[in-house]
Amino acid sequence: MAVVGVSMVRDEADIIPAVIKHMWSQVDALLIADNGSIDGTREMLEAMMGSSTIPFVVVDDSEVGYYQSRKMTGLAAIARDLFEAEWIVPFDADEIWTHVGGWPLKDVLPGLKHDIIHVPLFDHVATGALDSEPIGRMGWRRPQAAPLPKTCFRWKPELTIGMGNHDVRIEEEIRQGTTIPGLMIHHFPYRSTRQVITKIRNGAQAYAATDLPDVYGGHWRGWGSILEAEGEPAIEKLFRKWHWREFPERKLTIDGESQPALVFDPVKLGV
Repeated sequence: MAVVGVSMVRDEADIIPAVIKHMWSQVDALLIADNGSIDGTREMLEAMMGSSTIPFVVVDDSEVGYYQSRKMTGLAAIARDLFEAEWIVPFDADEIWTHVGGWPLKDVLPGLKHDIIHVPLFDHVATGALDSEPIGRMGWRRPQAAPLPKTCFRWKPELTIGMGNHDVRIEEEIRQGTTIPGLMIHHFPYRSTRQVITKIRNGAQAYAATDLPDVYGGHWRGWGSILEAEGEPAIEKLFRKWHWREFPERKLTIDGESQPALVFDPVKLGV
């Protein structure tokens, strides 16, 4: 029985090679669905399949709509069939899953008595220049975990992955899990102005192609409206204001909102 990572990706060429190679050290197999990437992500994944150190399958997802819950649950079922998956690790293309002790997920998860694990997620923030590989240059992160953790779980046919990979459910009822000391996720959501603009366009398009209520994807819908109405300079301004720090070691106040100093916690890939 295997620990299998599953993910949906779209236009993540700046970060996907590092994330995938890191996951090779963390899981027994990978299953990735590419959702119509046009920036070279799909070609990168194809090239990496030939050099993968673990079983690695890439499939195409031609549906624009961001029905993440249904799609990720479907990938989990395929992973069960292809790889006899015992544990499913649903990860995003901008996440680095680690254990502070350096142990890979494939060594940590199988021995647990728990079936559902919640993993805290810490956002890294861009500093300095924005034109190099993001994980290496974005060593500073926010001191507090994001409000919602991510989830991995022991596979069961009745489980559904919730939107955002934040929980698992049975008939829309959230199943309770536990937190394991040492597991954490380094998150790199906003890496450069160009990357953010691409993400906004893709996100707004993907949610517009669904019948999901506005409570889902409100952030991307809102930024999409700003991009459409005010253009790319407005997004550059928002990115520099909220998601970039000139002096990360200092606290500051933005629009009356206190922002604590960042923590220097660079990622060690492969551990």
